[in-house]
Amino acid sequence: MLTVTVFQPMSERNYRVPPVGDAVRSRLQRSSRRVVPKKFIMSRHKQPKKLEHLALNSLGDWVAKKAEMNMEPVADMAQRDISGAHIILAKIVDSTRTFLEYNVPWMLHDLLADQVIRALTELLDKIKKSLGFRGSMGKFVSQMNVAVKMAEVLFTKNLTYVSMDEIPKMLRSVYYINMHKLTGLVYLNLGSLSGGWKTADMEESVVQALQTLHCLKYLVINYDCTDNILKCIVQNCPKLEKLDISSSKCITNDSVNIMLKLMHLRSVQLYRTFVTLEGFTKLLINCKTLEDLGRCDEIGKILEYIDLTNSDARPLNLKVYVSRYATLHQLQLSVEMCPFIRSMTVFHNTLQNDLMVLIGLRDLRELKLLSCDFYADQVKQVLQVKGCNLAHLHLEHVDQIDLNALMYISQMCPLLESMTFYNCTLIQHTSLYTKKLEISPYRNLKKLTIVAKCTEEQLMFLLSNCLNVEFIQIGTAVQMTDDFVIKLLNKNPLIHLRELRIMQSDFMTMTSVKSIVESCMCLEVLVELESWTLLTENDREYIRDYIRVNNLNINTAPIRRYDV
Repeated sequence: MLTVTVFQPMSERNYRVPPVGDAVRSRLQRSSRRVVPKKFIMSRHKQPKKLEHLALNSLGDWVAKKAEMNMEPVADMAQRDISGAHIILAKIVDSTRTFLEYNVPWMLHDLLADQVIRALTELLDKIKKSLGFRGSMGKFVSQMNVAVKMAEVLFTKNLTYVSMDEIPKMLRSVYYINMHKLTGLVYLNLGSLSGGWKTADMEESVVQALQTLHCLKYLVINYDCTDNILKCIVQNCPKLEKLDISSSKCITNDSVNIMLKLMHLRSVQLYRTFVTLEGFTKLLINCKTLEDLGRCDEIGKILEYIDLTNSDARPLNLKVYVSRYATLHQLQLSVEMCPFIRSMTVFHNTLQNDLMVLIGLRDLRELKLLSCDFYADQVKQVLQVKGCNLAHLHLEHVDQIDLNALMYISQMCPLLESMTFYNCTLIQHTSLYTKKLEISPYRNLKKLTIVAKCTEEQLMFLLSNCLNVEFIQIGTAVQMTDDFVIKLLNKNPLIHLRELRIMQSDFMTMTSVKSIVESCMCLEVLVELESWTLLTENDREYIRDYIRVNNLNINTAPIRRYDV
């Protein structure tokens, strides 16, 4: 008999934050209150599933059961008449598809597809495990074919979302063959297809699939897009808004002439294709709806060329700027010619550009800076001017970040919702910022990612002040301890935290897990526990048992890619 010790809940706390000075910061004041609402107390426990979810779950199991029940009859028939077995199986699939189409509301078919894929995946795993050393390979293949074929029950006009990256490999061939039946599809991600190795072989099947997808708005075809596919898109997908054809080697400047016929195109990803400066220039000038070119390292040269040859084209409608190479003049042109930029990604070069140019972007909401110094390269001054508008800040390979810099960011970017430190150098401060902080730090922060080495004091300042954070990821360079976790939770119990990922720890034990589970009342995902070296498999099993016995709504299992 398994004995599980129930953790005692921590004592209830009420935290208050000093009042904020002016009306502009009233939003910060509202988000800083620390009284725990009753709804959070209820949400930490698993609630009874909705009837809608139970019905869809049962339908998924029913489809898998129907496939399992027909495996033996179809296998017996196949021994006598293979074509007859195929006809019988096709009739079973058609009748099941018709039943689901008429009895499931159209807006629930995407959720139904998730449940059917789950159930069929479990059935395929069951079949694999049943194949013993002396098992019949013919019977095994027949059973697998029936299970895979049953996925065709999902192919109706009501399905609107398909991403191959989220579908098990065993079922992908069915989707590629029957894609043309999904006439109501809005989002389609075909994945990597052949990875560019057999583009000519994939072209015909992709064209056939796209001919009926008249409602498509979002399409991803990496590696294997061709001009014939683009022509098919223009003819059959007039509503297309976003197109990702990156890494497709068949895409050239001639392809741009085809893409210009897409009247609603807002985003196109052409990274690692053979589109040159001339093609990008034509695309920017003639496609008036275009807002996002994705990563384009030559965007600075493109703007210079447009400025010299077609100055009447300004202003451009570009809202996303991503480049690893930009001179000062090119950055100035981007501010002048693309005044509507909302997302800016810049690789800083001390000898070639000055980040202060960015203060001219009036609509800037997302800033990603790579390879610069916080003080020497005037990042502080940029944030001082534009920080009040920023919602997302990403600092990558940024040096000279100390505790003072973290304080400056908290004061200059009061409405920040997402912040990332990636491979940055967080240094010890030489002189501490002693003035009283006018704005409560990081009260609107919802997502925090720290993949950089930092001191315990810096980490404590960040984590103890983001009272409303919902997602935290700590990289392998940060080594937290039990004492640190307890001290942190005493200051900030992280009552809004939903997902916690601590990628590695050599010092945290069950004490930390216990404290986190007790304190974080909204916690739903606690993963990467396998990389905590002081936790044994028995410890992890104990955690799972505790969560199950106490009916907590926390997932500790590693997430498979197609379950994300």
